[in-house]
Amino acid sequence: MLTKALLVNQVEEFLTELKYNEKADNTIKKYAGNLNCFFNWLDDETEITKDLMLNFKKHLIDSGFETSTINSYIVTVNKYLKWLGYKELVVKQLKQQRKNSLEDVLNVKEYKRLLRFAKAAGKIKIYYIMKVFAMTGIRVSELKYITVENLKSNYIKVTNKGKEREIIIRQDLLRELRKYCRENGIYSGYIFPGKVKGKLISESTIWRNMRKIGGQARVKLSKIHAHSFRHLFAKMYLQEYPNNITELADILGHNSLETTRIYTRSTSQEKREKLEKIKY
Repeated sequence: MLTKALLVNQVEEFLTELKYNEKADNTIKKYAGNLNCFFNWLDDETEITKDLMLNFKKHLIDSGFETSTINSYIVTVNKYLKWLGYKELVVKQLKQQRKNSLEDVLNVKEYKRLLRFAKAAGKIKIYYIMKVFAMTGIRVSELKYITVENLKSNYIKVTNKGKEREIIIRQDLLRELRKYCRENGIYSGYIFPGKVKGKLISESTIWRNMRKIGGQARVKLSKIHAHSFRHLFAKMYLQEYPNNITELADILGHNSLETTRIYTRSTSQEKREKLEKIKY
């Protein structure tokens, strides 16, 4: 009989195996958090059955979680049950309607306004971090590769989620970053260090400062997120090279073109502007 006690006792071994399979630290933390929520919902002596799993799914729905959040819990628990050998207990994810528009992403005017306000406020570090995000399309987790040593070349090799790829730094951005380092006495290590010596600036510090700048620049705070800059980079690339989605996927480090195709979609505002230009 499968019980809560057995689930809890085996979880550390499951998480260790994820680590040895070179899953990202954030992924492992997410799995651990999701499983703990599931364990907290369970009664100590209850047998884990298919009916119970369906009740857990109903509990998530009734709690008012977003579909993506519910599916995240379901995927995690399903993988753990399969790992334990109880494939018959897994439940289906909720169907999620694909969005045709991407509303909470920056446009070029907003991006330039953010840069202008960041510079005016003396937030030069944040100014250059935003430029790096928008002009390279890198993920936040890849900011650690932007070091003085790596700026000797336009190509930076990175490893993310077990995959190796190259970040390409444009020549104009490369010159700006080198100048930034000279002016700020940064001769080695991270270009964007935090308050603790030898440590990278934290993500929370980045977004706190960006949101403050966004408020001053009158940019919707919902647009101040990492994916927004990555989306802007991808949109501008496809605008210049509309038939090179495969190349863009390579630059962004995507395994599937389906992931990259999200950037071919437009916002409702962009759709409306196109319709306004149609004359009868």
